[in-house]
Amino acid sequence: MGFKEIRQQAIEKISSGRVYHVSREYDKNEYAQGRLTDDDIISMLKCCRGDRYESSPHHSIKGIEVHIFKPGGKFDGYYIKLYFVEPDVWFISVHKSDYKAGVK
Repeated sequence: MGFKEIRQQAIEKISSGRVYHVSREYDKNEYAQGRLTDDDIISMLKCCRGDRYESSPHHSIKGIEVHIFKPGGKFDGYYIKLYFVEPDVWFISVHKSDYKAGVK
């Protein structure tokens, strides 16, 4: 599955309420903390282009691919990290990062 399909799948899961958040001791997930809404996350994903997306295997869950989105526009600087376990989407983190367009 390519970038557009992954992004659309995430949007569909959010829209249908199939969202969970990974619990972490130090949680900087602004979405899990309620500082960002479903609509905010959907807007962020829609502002993300393929050149600001990457994926990699989960560091501890075999067979799970982690998807990282770095939206642009008014959401430049945000970082969205998620994965899918059907039928749900799991958010690892949504937060501001030091990332800016063209800088890694």
